[in-house]
Amino acid sequence: MSSATTEKAVDYLVSQKTSVETPRGVLFKLYSHTIMMIILPLSTYYYTSNYYFEGENKTTYAALAAAGIANVVVFSFIITAIWEDYSSNTQQKRNKED
Repeated sequence: MSSATTEKAVDYLVSQKTSVETPRGVLFKLYSHTIMMIILPLSTYYYTSNYYFEGENKTTYAALAAAGIANVVVFSFIITAIWEDYSSNTQQKRNKED
């Protein structure tokens, strides 16, 4: 393939590039769950380790509690993504009916 043909192909692909806008709600949910994924397990670990559990296994129990909270955050992100997808599909169906 000659360089002129390659250059034309690249120009064509660049001209066909379309931008996809991400809705603000999606970014807000992503950022909020990211922040929750950082803050909640850490704060759960330190709180339960210092104030809730006692004994020689307190760090193990605190780590299990933090892992449980991390799973709750992931599960909540999945549920909100499913709800968002469901609501966007129903809106598209309503728009097609109109």
